[in-house]
Amino acid sequence: MNSLSKNLYLIKRFGNSLFTYDCISCGKPVQGKCLCESCREKLNPSGNYYNGFACAYYYKGPAKEAMLFYKFKPNNAFCFDTICDWLLSAFEKLGTKDFDAVVPVPSFERNETRLSKLCEKFALMSDLPFRPELIRKIHKTEKQRKLSAKERRLNIAGAFEAEDSVFGKKILLVDDIFTTGSTVNECANALYDKGAEKVFIITVLKTVYEKEKPPVS
Repeated sequence: MNSLSKNLYLIKRFGNSLFTYDCISCGKPVQGKCLCESCREKLNPSGNYYNGFACAYYYKGPAKEAMLFYKFKPNNAFCFDTICDWLLSAFEKLGTKDFDAVVPVPSFERNETRLSKLCEKFALMSDLPFRPELIRKIHKTEKQRKLSAKERRLNIAGAFEAEDSVFGKKILLVDDIFTTGSTVNECANALYDKGAEKVFIITVLKTVYEKEKPPVS
């Protein structure tokens, strides 16, 4: 069934590649992408920051514009394949593909499914089990993007609970943007509390801090 689903997704991707869209960043016509070649050259690749974590690009410039469009615009479907490719790029940086489950960070919004859909297709392309049910939110929190680093930690503390079935499993935890790390760290702790053997983390983008000084495009 997964093989059939993967083939269907690849066929859909091929169909998407035949259409012309406006580049999200500069507005130039571009075929099958949400960013033109010139804007893609401005992307700042991000390295690994500690053992078991990787992301694709810094959250700045065209990458930031593409992500914000994908997260908050209703007509975002043409961004999906690009964002999925960036997630696959982050996955390649880990240096290991041995995981028992791909688990998306539970959403802050009750009806938000964009990250879950992205992770589902990523898992399909990576030939890994997609298991969103392995972790859940257990109490309401404020939206993280409006909070300071300290407020984020306090806001998210104890907000997640993992299933007992994660015991002994190697989990790949996925989020879209790494800002302070509060959310993914809290999720990882919840997974470890239930006996997960190892938790690796990938995100599509990572917020830029002055000390990191990404290359200027």
